[in-house]
Amino acid sequence: MKYLAYLKTLKTCPFCEEDPTRSLLENENAYLTYSLAPYHKYHLLVIPKRHVEKLKDLKWHEQVSITALLYVGIKALDALGHDDCSIVAKDNFKTIPHLHYHIIPGGEIEDISLDTEMRSLLTKTETINLTKELEKQLSIFKK
Repeated sequence: MKYLAYLKTLKTCPFCEEDPTRSLLENENAYLTYSLAPYHKYHLLVIPKRHVEKLKDLKWHEQVSITALLYVGIKALDALGHDDCSIVAKDNFKTIPHLHYHIIPGGEIEDISLDTEMRSLLTKTETINLTKELEKQLSIFKK
């Protein structure tokens, strides 16, 4: 399914109704997951649990929790052989109006807002394989 078609099916915020099967790691205020419509195979997301649309509306403790998960995501990507990444948080135009941070392997990214019609959702098989790979790298951070 194309990402744009998926977005049209949404009735509520998909980040507020967190799917526990997609959460790779979480803390009190945020969770780390993979992108359903990735720009890169290992495209990760860090999402605050509270519905927040703007960076300025985050509380300090939420930002601390988000930063901790960004660090973990970067370390996991490094273990998978990606020693550089881009972190993107759009404060204005977002396809989903819930603040979220992209961790995208690779040093250069193009304008990621132009790609909505072309991106496809991961297949079930891709999701299962990706989750196994990521959980192996994240296991050292789980209690």
